[in-house]
Amino acid sequence: MAKKESKEKRINDITDAAMEIFLEKGYENATMESIAKNAGISKGGLYHHFKSKDMILMFVNQKISKNIEKVMYTSMEMPSVKEGLLFYIENYLRYWLEHPVETTFLFLSITKILDNHELLKYYQQFTGDYMKYFEETFKMGVKLGEFIPHDTRTSAVTLAAALDGIICYMILDKQLKLEEVVKRFEEKFIKPIEKQGL
Repeated sequence: MAKKESKEKRINDITDAAMEIFLEKGYENATMESIAKNAGISKGGLYHHFKSKDMILMFVNQKISKNIEKVMYTSMEMPSVKEGLLFYIENYLRYWLEHPVETTFLFLSITKILDNHELLKYYQQFTGDYMKYFEETFKMGVKLGEFIPHDTRTSAVTLAAALDGIICYMILDKQLKLEEVVKRFEEKFIKPIEKQGL
């Protein structure tokens, strides 16, 4: 068991070191040697875990995505669909605001999508799952009588796009507070489809 923990720690050290190097030098200028040095391991030790910096880029994106998936799964356990959506909106935004390194890394990764077929495929799959989560959540709200019947696909696409878009504005405009943004998202995306009297 200790061996497994040691391997997990080593991989975490490598991915943390890689994020630093990618952000400091840029993806193109980062080398496996500089990542190994920053992680405090030999180049051979790095190649034992990752065969290329593309593989590291993919792994770090998967690691970041798992944190978002946790928010998604927790939102599904809320007492109502509305509470689940509000929980997701708040904690999704909070994650990116409180993890500036990961946010910057996400933006860097997006610039690499067209050059990296595997990364593009990964993000296409993740985006599909992301949209499905929202669409199924809105459908569940309709089914349970919390929401009026409506075009759940449109609700899913517009909410997902608005969430990803507002992150940039919140980073650039410090007057945009999380509580206020969540309230405005509720007014725009949830209240118009709520059944009256709830």
